[in-house]
Amino acid sequence: MLRQTFNSIKTSIWLDTLIKVLAIAFPQLSYSLNKTDYYVTLPNGSEIWIAGLDDDKRVEKILGKEFSTIFFNECSQLSYSSVQVALTRLAEKNSLKKKAYFDENPPSKKHWSYWLFVKKQDPVENEPLEDPEEYASMIINPKDNLANIDEDYIKMLSKMPEKERQRFLDGLFTDEDDGAAYYAFDRERHVKPCKRTVGTIFISMDFNVNPMTASIGQFINETFYIFDEVFLENSDTYKMVAELKRRNYYGTVIPDSTGKNRKTSGRSDFQILEEAGYTIPYVRNPFVVDRVNNANRLFTADRIIIDPKCKKLIGDFEKVSWKDNKLDQKTDTMLTHCSDNAGYMFWHIEPIEKQYNSKGIILG
Repeated sequence: MLRQTFNSIKTSIWLDTLIKVLAIAFPQLSYSLNKTDYYVTLPNGSEIWIAGLDDDKRVEKILGKEFSTIFFNECSQLSYSSVQVALTRLAEKNSLKKKAYFDENPPSKKHWSYWLFVKKQDPVENEPLEDPEEYASMIINPKDNLANIDEDYIKMLSKMPEKERQRFLDGLFTDEDDGAAYYAFDRERHVKPCKRTVGTIFISMDFNVNPMTASIGQFINETFYIFDEVFLENSDTYKMVAELKRRNYYGTVIPDSTGKNRKTSGRSDFQILEEAGYTIPYVRNPFVVDRVNNANRLFTADRIIIDPKCKKLIGDFEKVSWKDNKLDQKTDTMLTHCSDNAGYMFWHIEPIEKQYNSKGIILG
């Protein structure tokens, strides 16, 4: 049984639900509790472990074992990447069918759980699942459990604002446009096949170790054509350069301006790119809200076309949302990076208001 934090699963499962279920549903069952490593041992030798994905040492113990079943508690709080790592331990060799269970108070429709269990699409590749029949979902609401819920609690939920009432009382995912950062993006209008043509290649880049990303495109007739992307996990600038060269992409790199100071193996990211033969113009990062607004302005005017092969970038534009006045980078740590780098390209070439230096040169 896994949850985002160990303290939360200890309080909700270990000290409450698990003990109550064993006492009420299986009163004759004998079992032992290991209060050091937090697991239950049943008479047949089966074990039930709990862990929080925020505890590296405990997670290491979990990842060192194999299981037949994994239960992700309150999965709306978990990133899809952490879930994928945990699922690699669903590997115990026995006659049992390996299963994973998930529960949550439904979040936004942009959350990976909605895409996976309702839309039946891979949250990363944005493609239909190869085995959709293996994924099932059901709604269990407080009204379905009145025998165990206080009447005043139901009344309180009924009086909540519509958004909260739909989520906590009706068990519905909130509208997919709620908090959407790139609300003007429309897959029907902005995703079309496009290929490299004669002219300058622009490579926008976001410097991160995991992931490191780049979008490759051209600016033709006042329109951006993004025809390829690079998405490298656990990488660095040297590996990015090698991948760009492998694909025969040279030209102007429009990077995150922090790369001027960020260093890999003693050299800044800018130095690595320039030594590899790439041109880097003067760049500065706009405020995040300005960068996002600029992308929405260009989407509204249909001045951005993205090739269907750029699945990570398309997924970003469909899923990235605002949370607490910031782009949500916690729900899924693999999101925001691709849209960030593309935003640097859009801003440098076509900012909301072009700015010039004393010589009349566009600063971007």
